[in-house]
Amino acid sequence: LLTVSRSPHAMVRWGVLSTGSIANDFTLALKKTPSAVLHAVASRSQDSADAFAQKHGFSHAYASYEALAASDADIVYIATPHSFHCDNIRMCLEAGKHVLCEKPMVVNAKQAEACIALAKEKGLFLMEGMWTRFFPTARAIKRAIQNGEIGKVVSMTASLGFKSEPEFNQRLFKPELAGGALFDVGIYPAMWISMVLGAPLKVTALAKMTDTGVDAQTFATFEYADGVMAHLQCGFNGALPNEVVVVGETGYIKTTRPSQCPEGYTMVTRQGETPDPMLLRGKTVTVQEPLDPPHYGLAPGYNYAGSQGFVYQIAAVEEALANGLTEHPEMPLAETLAMARVFDDIRAQIGLAYPWDGAR
Repeated sequence: LLTVSRSPHAMVRWGVLSTGSIANDFTLALKKTPSAVLHAVASRSQDSADAFAQKHGFSHAYASYEALAASDADIVYIATPHSFHCDNIRMCLEAGKHVLCEKPMVVNAKQAEACIALAKEKGLFLMEGMWTRFFPTARAIKRAIQNGEIGKVVSMTASLGFKSEPEFNQRLFKPELAGGALFDVGIYPAMWISMVLGAPLKVTALAKMTDTGVDAQTFATFEYADGVMAHLQCGFNGALPNEVVVVGETGYIKTTRPSQCPEGYTMVTRQGETPDPMLLRGKTVTVQEPLDPPHYGLAPGYNYAGSQGFVYQIAAVEEALANGLTEHPEMPLAETLAMARVFDDIRAQIGLAYPWDGAR
């Protein structure tokens, strides 16, 4: 497993672009990171920026995203709806800022190519904010698989879905805001599959669409060499198991739920060479990695389950910056691009269209 060094590093001045719910949760994690400086926040109105800055203790508040990009922040965390990510990323990179962008980083491969090329041209750090990747549980599972603890992987399933309620964000249903289950929650199981197996040779997808033209539920099968397969489930028309199961020839690993912020996993492995086809006599090991503060559901002050875990991603990004990296080896840009191409394929198959398709 590639990692950056864990040596102490200098203080990092963070800028937060947007003042929405996810920006609040990310900022709470910044406040728990000793080396993070709450330098600046930007909104589309001065009142909103001032209120957010006062609530959390930012030194500067700006009434435009352009002003934040022009500030002396070291890195900008982009927390706008993903339909705006590409433009926000490019603006910040053009202004010389490192960027951590909330996932999904972009909504098609063309955007991914443009953002990655610009980051490389400028020599700046860019990463898709797949925070789950940096959870101790995710890192431990990746190590276990690489160490052969469950044998050769033969299949996996990954799901994330919930029952949408009337008070939920209506962005989910709007094509002009890149709505739909695939980009809102499907990115999580997709990135779990990508972490374990990489990009597929072939993907086959089916979906149930809403009246507004976005997907309410998408299932996809990823096919790999030697018959290895993975199954992705996502949706907002019912609660899914919200777990990841990786099956190997000699064992399997199953995360706790929900899969976007797992606090542990169970691994069952065959003992010795005696045949045990269903692992009825297998060794079971359960590992718990509780968040701080430990809280099943919403921790006080947070808007989303497990957001305390943003601290792992923040630490990883700061370590990468301290080491002079322009991307993180555990969430490389090549993977972001590869999965953007997979999502383009899935969208074409299920008929998920957005207003800007073909334009950028």
